[in-house]
Amino acid sequence: MKSLTLSMIVKDEEKHLKECLESVKDVVDEIVIVDTGSTDATVEIAKSYGAKVYNFAWINDFSAARNYALSKSTGDWILYLDADERLDANSIQEVKQLTDVKQKIGYYCTVLSVDEENSRDNYIRYVRLFANYSNIKFSGKVHEQIEPSLLNEGLALIQSKILIKHVGYNVSAEEKKLKAKRNLFLLLEDYEANKSAYCAFQLGLTYSVLKDNENAINYFHVAAESGKLDRQYRAQCYTSLALIAQQNHRISDAEKYIQYSLKVDDKQPFAHMLASKIALRKDELVMAEERCKRAYLLNQEMQNKRLYYSLSIMLDSEEVIYYGLTLSIQNRNNFNYQFYQNELFSYFKKMGGQHELTKFNVINKLFSNSAFTQEEIDLLPKMTNGNNLSFVMLMLGNNPYKQHVLEIVEKIRARFSTSIDIEKLYAKTLDELGRVEEATLVLEKLTHKADDDPSILFYLISFYLKQGLDEKIRPIVLLLEKKFSHVADVMTRVRTLKRKLLMLTKVPL
Repeated sequence: MKSLTLSMIVKDEEKHLKECLESVKDVVDEIVIVDTGSTDATVEIAKSYGAKVYNFAWINDFSAARNYALSKSTGDWILYLDADERLDANSIQEVKQLTDVKQKIGYYCTVLSVDEENSRDNYIRYVRLFANYSNIKFSGKVHEQIEPSLLNEGLALIQSKILIKHVGYNVSAEEKKLKAKRNLFLLLEDYEANKSAYCAFQLGLTYSVLKDNENAINYFHVAAESGKLDRQYRAQCYTSLALIAQQNHRISDAEKYIQYSLKVDDKQPFAHMLASKIALRKDELVMAEERCKRAYLLNQEMQNKRLYYSLSIMLDSEEVIYYGLTLSIQNRNNFNYQFYQNELFSYFKKMGGQHELTKFNVINKLFSNSAFTQEEIDLLPKMTNGNNLSFVMLMLGNNPYKQHVLEIVEKIRARFSTSIDIEKLYAKTLDELGRVEEATLVLEKLTHKADDDPSILFYLISFYLKQGLDEKIRPIVLLLEKKFSHVADVMTRVRTLKRKLLMLTKVPL
């Protein structure tokens, strides 16, 4: 019977370590933990699981610490994890089977990084389980790699179905930034010493988290244009470039980059989803629907069949279903409308319980533009989340029972106080109820957020026109021209608006 060592490095991980060790206690024969300076209960927790604990002075080098852990690991096989990772219970038996022999093999495992904040779970394939040989070493001060050393030692790298869940990035945007800042210095040192495409890719991701678009763009270009980087990583570079361009209203650039991404690898759900949203920005509704459906079907295939890719960003099924419904309504595509309705019902059914079916019944009221009961007026805002918010807003905007809509929107506003879409719908509903002055005040409070949404200013101009407030229109037109001079489609709308205003008002434009 061959032995298996769990090899880890830790520091101040009392929050995560117990769950990690619980997940592997029935499969490993030895636990080796190298502590780099914990001041909490990390060491005590490790020892309670029978771990061999060693101290290592931190020298800003993750590989150095991992290699020290390897030097203390005596098992025939090595499984390495971080404290914020857990071995999936369904993978325990496979780990036992794969390590019951002595072969020069390393096994790719799927590391699922959960990110509830962005509804984007990342699947990345790493070698985490490998036969133990003395010359095997990690490389890289951060985002350390073991594969090059395994290959040099003559190990065959083989796919497995082992799943490891990573919860460390399921944190707020601020916490992600803190981690990125921690890694940046080490990544830059690594890149200076060895200008690898993989390190450039990691730098691009790090600068993206830090919202430093200039540097992110630079490193994503370096990585994407390297023939030495795995094609799925190269595709992700182009997708990231497309996302940055889209967020900055450079739609032609966004379209160019997403096409590059899909040419390199057309099996990525997130890339097709982004392509759909870029097409929507261009009012290409048919293309937007096609890309959305492709994203959904690929996502389902990956979830159901566990397809193996070195890197894949998964989508929340609920998010794609609601987005697909929104597109099918806008495009009056009854076939897709029915398709996504059926998928939504299946989703609720899969979630299980009477409560989920009750929620689906409330959603059906949205589908049918019906009046709501008071119970439903109270329930719908509680059901609304980041995945279905745009769909709920669209359907409420079409609902003829405006007083019901107003009550629901007021409750949703309390939950999503920063949502521009909710504020616009709130203003629209007030206007439809004859409360145009209140609607105007709502939008006037949003003008400072117009950098991301020019429709706020267009809406505001229409409200000023209704009230005969011509003198307030010119400053808003000037604001549009100042903020969006670089966005062609907005400038086209502004020119059309100015021609109409010349006929309707005495505003000096």
